[in-house]
Amino acid sequence: MRYCPLPYLILFMTFAVLTACQRDGVGTDYHTEAFEFYGEYNGAIGNNGEHNYFICLADDTFDAQGAAKPGASYYYFDIFSSPSVPGSDITVPPGRYVLGVPGATNVGTFTPNYSLFVGNDRSGKPIELTFSNGILNITLTEAGMYEFTAELTDLTGMTHYVHYIGPAVLSDNSQGIIDGYQPLASDLDIQAHAANATLYDMDGLGDGISNVILSFTDMELDAEGYAIPPGSILNIDCYMRLTDDGRIPAGIYDIAADWGQRDSTLSPGEEINGQLVGTLVEHYDDNSNAYLGLITEGSLYIMNSAGLQYNIMYVFHTDTGYEITGNYNGSLDLITATAASIAKDRPSLHRPVPSPLTRQHYKVRMR
Repeated sequence: MRYCPLPYLILFMTFAVLTACQRDGVGTDYHTEAFEFYGEYNGAIGNNGEHNYFICLADDTFDAQGAAKPGASYYYFDIFSSPSVPGSDITVPPGRYVLGVPGATNVGTFTPNYSLFVGNDRSGKPIELTFSNGILNITLTEAGMYEFTAELTDLTGMTHYVHYIGPAVLSDNSQGIIDGYQPLASDLDIQAHAANATLYDMDGLGDGISNVILSFTDMELDAEGYAIPPGSILNIDCYMRLTDDGRIPAGIYDIAADWGQRDSTLSPGEEINGQLVGTLVEHYDDNSNAYLGLITEGSLYIMNSAGLQYNIMYVFHTDTGYEITGNYNGSLDLITATAASIAKDRPSLHRPVPSPLTRQHYKVRMR
């Protein structure tokens, strides 16, 4: 029997321990044992019909508003794969997934566009980091649970290990159903007597272009600012060059395909992965039934009058052909959205969308 010299034995044992530690994520900069799973299935939205599964693994829940909690770690994976097994709960197909390239949606990848880490750095400062490379392994255990293991490197060079074992059923957002709304099935004339204008900071706009959300309602408002049915709310997603003194300029604003790149444009209303974006109208009847119209054609006419008073008129059509008309006469002070309000609007449990989310200023007091 041959014996290994002691120095080589020590070296071998050290290597074995380090390998085991790295394999279990102990040697990484961030090590997360996740206890919470969130996920949604968005259907065959890939470039070539690949199926999308957007999931989040976290070591804590979200707060009551659906936002990340301080000190918690959240890992988002924007996965493209084959269809889930039909006739059963929707789950991500087990397998090995690697970080893909920007813009691609190949089966067996998770995208760098929407896969990221949300948490805190070593000093406790909130951070959001995307990844430069990574692997996600999904297996089904003998007990019928799903096990997720990911090894990742973020764009700063820090390494991450995240592990989750448990149930992993996803909600189905593939049918384009907006909870709580029925399709609008009538023309509307909205003679608004309340209005709000909010300026949002948005990347990727044309030179000097600002994003302003205009909200109008013909409903009465209670002492807490809630709108009381019946009536309508019109939300318009505008792109403009503000005046030198920071006001909304007069002009004609049109729904356009190149919204955000040109002055005086509006984005059309759409539903993307269960989320509302762009310009839309809500209508509430006497029984507080809610109806939704996605606006895809038309124009907004803004005319300045004396002082800070505005005369505004709109003529729109929804994607189903119904006409939305009306006007507003009154003040329209431009408010800049705070970072806190923008973060509150961000849907932590949904796949990000390439268009601006519809931010509704008025909330309805349902009976």
